[in-house]
Amino acid sequence: MTLIAATTLWGFFSAGLALLGSSRVGPTVAIGAAVPLLLLAVAGGRNPLQDLRAHPKTFLVLGFLEAVNITLYAAALAIGPVPVVVALHLTAPIILLAGALLTRQRELDVRAVTEIALVITAVVLVSMRPGATVSTAKAIVGCALALGSALAVAALITLVARASAHRGDPTASAGLQLGMAGLLTMPYLLVDTAAPGQLLIEFALGALLLGPGFALYWRAMRHTDAATAGVVGLNEAVVAWTVIAVLDHTSMSIWLLAAGGLILIAIILERGAQL
Repeated sequence: MTLIAATTLWGFFSAGLALLGSSRVGPTVAIGAAVPLLLLAVAGGRNPLQDLRAHPKTFLVLGFLEAVNITLYAAALAIGPVPVVVALHLTAPIILLAGALLTRQRELDVRAVTEIALVITAVVLVSMRPGATVSTAKAIVGCALALGSALAVAALITLVARASAHRGDPTASAGLQLGMAGLLTMPYLLVDTAAPGQLLIEFALGALLLGPGFALYWRAMRHTDAATAGVVGLNEAVVAWTVIAVLDHTSMSIWLLAAGGLILIAIILERGAQL
């Protein structure tokens, strides 16, 4: 349930960014998420700097992967086509499941095959939305960037699964990961200016939704393997689509509804296997 709560918060965060129409999903939201988490860790008696000094390489790699994910996904959304970009971004669970099967961490049973089939079908349904065509070089570049983002997400999930097993405080760890990502993407602010009001909203979205979601995610990953986290992580997309549909009726289609249903079935199957 902790993992569901984390991805639900991320779903609200993604919906908020989409409705805000912001192309900046890097430094402002990452720093906004990191600062409260690091302050909370300090208030609880933790020393995040000590954690950073003890494992500098881990947090640098985590921050780098998060920055790559943010950068590629934002660029892919800007280039388009958006429906296919979103669909390709959702292929991270397929990558993780395939990796688990190849390394024999998961058995190739009916459930695993069903989950992969459900996720692939959901990706296809999302890409079938009106306007989801890939007919130009620009669109192909956008899709390539989205796949790169999916690979970064898969690598992130795998590394967090390993690191969370021997980290004392998930709040400090999440804050350090986000803080590193924020610092690495800080140059974006020099080339992409925004009104102070928009920056404040982005900061608030990070502090209220993204940060708490990361803290819960790190806590949940102590007892969750990467493949499971990848499938359950699709809950973020379902929540985001639902929130956007409620607030913006023009954004939902039968294809998204069907894709969301398939993803929910995959999540239920995966969660049932862990009980």
